[in-house]
Amino acid sequence: MKKKICLFIFIAIAAILLLFDGAVKVYGWGKTWMGYDLEMIVQEARLKVGPFRIKPVLLLNNIGYDSNVYYGTATEPIKDYTITAGPGFTIYLPLKKKIIFQVYESPQYVYYFETKRERTWNNYFNGQVHFVFNRLVFSFGRGFSDARERWNTEIDIRPRRKEDSFQGSVLWQPSRKTSFSLSYRRANYDYENIHYEIFNVRDRLNREENYVNFTGLYQLSYRVKFFLDVEYGFFDFLNPSNFRDSKSYTIYGGFEFSPFGIVRGRINLGYKYFNPLDPQRKDYRGIAGNTNVSIKMLKFLDLRASYRRDVQFSLWYNNAYFIENIYGIGTSLYLFKNIRLDYDYSLGRNKYPVADIQGLNQDGGILLKRQDDYKIHSVGIYFRLKKNIGIGAIASKWIRDSNLDWEDDERVFIGLNLTYNF
Repeated sequence: MKKKICLFIFIAIAAILLLFDGAVKVYGWGKTWMGYDLEMIVQEARLKVGPFRIKPVLLLNNIGYDSNVYYGTATEPIKDYTITAGPGFTIYLPLKKKIIFQVYESPQYVYYFETKRERTWNNYFNGQVHFVFNRLVFSFGRGFSDARERWNTEIDIRPRRKEDSFQGSVLWQPSRKTSFSLSYRRANYDYENIHYEIFNVRDRLNREENYVNFTGLYQLSYRVKFFLDVEYGFFDFLNPSNFRDSKSYTIYGGFEFSPFGIVRGRINLGYKYFNPLDPQRKDYRGIAGNTNVSIKMLKFLDLRASYRRDVQFSLWYNNAYFIENIYGIGTSLYLFKNIRLDYDYSLGRNKYPVADIQGLNQDGGILLKRQDDYKIHSVGIYFRLKKNIGIGAIASKWIRDSNLDWEDDERVFIGLNLTYNF
């Protein structure tokens, strides 16, 4: 019922905006920043086959030695050598600068030399169509992924997850600097039927997520946009006995920076009210955000910083969720024209709202609220192969310090990576 209401609101407002646009005329790629961005993206896809524009990539990641495949300490850490490789294709089909079809497909094979269970094909697909008018852009898309990955910092194993998503949006830009958008996204998540510690992943995490976002944007300069975003989310878990059904209300604000400027990325911070529908579960009210910014200080020096804080659904006993906090800083130093040094440091903390585990302190036994602290150090040296492509040797160390002693652990990875942003 809620999904139908969201779709009805989306269609109704889209129709109203279409009336505002009057007798629609098309001027090139329209008079919106999104139309301009689509034009730039299509032009950058230099491979042309008839009317199609194709942007192919070769993905080579995590080629090397992993000291702890499953991250955890329940058994002796499993060590192995691994490689992830596969092609990726983004295909564009523009029709008279009014309609743009966009498809991304990437099959990737993950190979472990000894750990046969982790050998797998992952696949990622996303298809979209954009209708570009004078001051309106309508976009609709479907996404499918089928992958075995470590989906968040709580789960140490890699359960397979299938995601089936739909998204739709309408952008209205009444003036050169001001624009508004309304978007709807639905995603179904189907996890592998597997146990992590004593918890069944499928029973606890299979769900449908629905989001409605209303966003206002103001162009401060050619390379900077200010935005204000209001989001409603509804989360419906498929297991009837699951107590994680919930809804959320969030308001975000921040800045978007052009990828071609000195400052690049996005500052996104806000306030979230997360409300589990089970009255016995604790609400969350507080900061949420996802920020990632890089600054080109000098010709040979880049600095970057990131911050992410949000609610993540939890497997852990009677916790419906945990709060994930991750801070990051990094730098890239270009020693010569074709050599780059990277260093990144991340500091994270997961906090759980409900005490579940019996622990000990100076006063005797107490129930503990789990808290995990993370540190990640990563260094790399990259060599330029082409204009924006480099291959590099990397080394990283991941450390977890939990107030549950048996959850303490560390992992080292040494290997190679291919990068497309040299």
